[in-house]
Amino acid sequence: MKKISINKSCILLALSLISSVPATSALLSLVFGFYSPIGTGDLHGWQAAALGILLFTVVPTAVALYYYRKGIVDLELSERSKRTPVYLVSLGSQLLALIVFYILNSPIMYVTAVAYAVVTFTMLLINLKWKISAHAAGIAGPVTALYVVFGNAALPLYLLLIPIFALRLKVKAHTIGQLIAGALLAIIVSLTVYSNLY
Repeated sequence: MKKISINKSCILLALSLISSVPATSALLSLVFGFYSPIGTGDLHGWQAAALGILLFTVVPTAVALYYYRKGIVDLELSERSKRTPVYLVSLGSQLLALIVFYILNSPIMYVTAVAYAVVTFTMLLINLKWKISAHAAGIAGPVTALYVVFGNAALPLYLLLIPIFALRLKVKAHTIGQLIAGALLAIIVSLTVYSNLY
């Protein structure tokens, strides 16, 4: 039987994409849409999840793919100087989500939009001078949100940061300092936002 050869770099890229902010924000939207202990306000769970996926995941991903097809960025958005347009679109989409979820009276999704917008805005500013890890933030932020909402049962999920750190170091995408900074930023912002607004 002929063995199928899979390029190692393709596997690493796939793992990076699976652990990216759009992917983790889609998962968070699904969890809060269907399992939020306070419900989703005036929206059905599937409506909240679908809107979250659209505004937190589909719009930023579509823009990143557009720039990729134009040859402006790579799939990893590895060049710091070229990340700004994607950050701006993501921020705009998150602010739109904030308004939409506020109007549609979905508190859990509204707070999520606030947290994402604050993290993205802060990372946008930092990115102007220094490359901070969006992957680390993309894991640490949602896990912190789950911790505030669901309690100590979510704490083991912080262990997901270990393989993410290892992966990003392996592909030489970030330094350990950039990874720690991304995780800490998302934890501090998410803890502050969810603790005060949830």
